Amino acid sequence: MPPSPDVVTPVPEPVPEWALRYDAAEFPRQAVTGDAVALALAWSGGACALQALVVERGQEPYAGLDAWPGGFLDWEEDRDARETAVRELREETGAAAPAYVEALGSYSRVGRDPRQYAGTRDAKTGEWVARGARVTTVAYLMLMREPAAPGERGTGDDAAEARWTDVYAYLPWEDVREEGGQGTARALAGEMERWAAGDGGRRERVGHAFGFGLSEWNEERTADRLALLMEAGRVPEARRDVWGRSSAAADDAPGREMAFDHREILADALGRLRGKIKYMPAALVALTGEELTLDELQAACEAIAGRRLHRPNFRRAVAPPSGGAQPRTPRLVVGTGRHRPRQGGKPGAAPEIYRFREDAVQARLETSLRLPWLPL
Repeated sequence: MPPSPDVVTPVPEPVPEWALRYDAAEFPRQAVTGDAVALALAWSGGACALQALVVERGQEPYAGLDAWPGGFLDWEEDRDARETAVRELREETGAAAPAYVEALGSYSRVGRDPRQYAGTRDAKTGEWVARGARVTTVAYLMLMREPAAPGERGTGDDAAEARWTDVYAYLPWEDVREEGGQGTARALAGEMERWAAGDGGRRERVGHAFGFGLSEWNEERTADRLALLMEAGRVPEARRDVWGRSSAAADDAPGREMAFDHREILADALGRLRGKIKYMPAALVALTGEELTLDELQAACEAIAGRRLHRPNFRRAVAPPSGGAQPRTPRLVVGTGRHRPRQGGKPGAAPEIYRFREDAVQARLETSLRLPWLPL
């Protein structure tokens, strides 16, 4: 099949001598995939939840487990892994690529995809004939305005079902907004401290990752916390053989297992997003829209960070005062003078609608927001 006209594959003459000699078959087999890590905020009666668009694996390996929409790079059609991730998002969920897409990272750890070890035994010699390839994936963070209903999907059988799921179903210890979540995080912190006892290096890592008993909790250290749980064998992903089969899982294993290393990718994405809301307004706008009330902005930040904010101090941090002298540092949002009717005829003044400052939306804030978190 000739290459797509959209893909530049020139073969100018004369062909260099090295190109005539080169043979990729002489090197270990490699494959590249693209994964779409799509996140959105879901609203219900003023409450806000951070959700992820996942697919249920329809075939082995990891049949029945949730995974990111993704697949192998098409050598003839895809310009790069980003185009692969966007295509797979559309084919496996029916969702179009959002306006906000950024590279999250590449993942190439040996054995991350069990298909690396695929092969067969020679019927005559009994020797193992390897037929797999080591798989590297490039993940892309995609932020959507709202969890759109999955649309018409392709005919591939990799994904059995597409759905939106609460991010904290996979990382429950990361949501410390309520006492229940704080209890989960404290219990895991205590368990990790006991696991690290006698090893000074581990104890220090556990202390920093879990905020020394949550007293110094850093919401951005999501990857560090999951890495420690993996190292301690606390999650099913840490107990898999080369074929991706987990040993007997503990009944109290925290959070829902994901296929491949996709829970690690989620932890990276959540940590990235939690940092970005403090200095990159475009990330917040992609999730909330350009206009919202201050209570809605606070709820969005809390859902993303998994932490509660001090309401009066938050308002002072993001919006200019209603009267008097203006602050030296421009605030993130400004009032529109318009108000939103209260839902269900609830008593009280209608909240004012604010909009993000136009000069800040596409810029990196010179001074990151110092969000006033409530103590845990």
